[in-house]
Amino acid sequence: MLVVVTAAMSWFILGAPAAAQTRDGFLFGIGAGVGSATGSCDQCGDDDDRKNGVAGSVRAGWFVNPRLLLGGELNVWARREDVADVESWLYMYNASATLTFYPSTASGFFVKGGGGVAYLDTDLEAFDRVFELELGRGPGWVVGAGYDIPLSRRVALTPAVNVWGGRIGDVRARALGAPVGALTGWTQQIVDVTIGVTFR
Repeated sequence: MLVVVTAAMSWFILGAPAAAQTRDGFLFGIGAGVGSATGSCDQCGDDDDRKNGVAGSVRAGWFVNPRLLLGGELNVWARREDVADVESWLYMYNASATLTFYPSTASGFFVKGGGGVAYLDTDLEAFDRVFELELGRGPGWVVGAGYDIPLSRRVALTPAVNVWGGRIGDVRARALGAPVGALTGWTQQIVDVTIGVTFR
């Protein structure tokens, strides 16, 4: 997958026509795709088993100049796991302040980085009820790259690759106010590939 993404990004950077879009004012984008996530903790050992899931992002910002965008981004990863008669969804997501840089005013290629808060949640469905458990939160980060392919002067198709994650620390599941269990030193990392629409 990474080989395909790298080849596609290289074509966009080297061979795509110059972007004819205006980079000023407000930007809003939304994207969806797939992601691979891994987590580690003090009790997890050396197992680095990655799990595939669905991924998405929402970003917004303001152009300081045609090459620099200040803004924020929400990245989400989710996976469904069924154990016995219990259906569960595991969610990892980050809310970050970001800085996006376009190296050239004649190209839609950009790189970005930022930091904020990482979250870990799960929903459990059992006995015809849904239990929403907030497992923890901690410092998070995101880096990525993408390319705005102009569809019109104010709309672009945006494929992107993101690497993001964070350190949650102690993970404590609680149900009805009572602790269910705990893991310590939890960290998480997600690599996702998305395609979205960007509005300016």
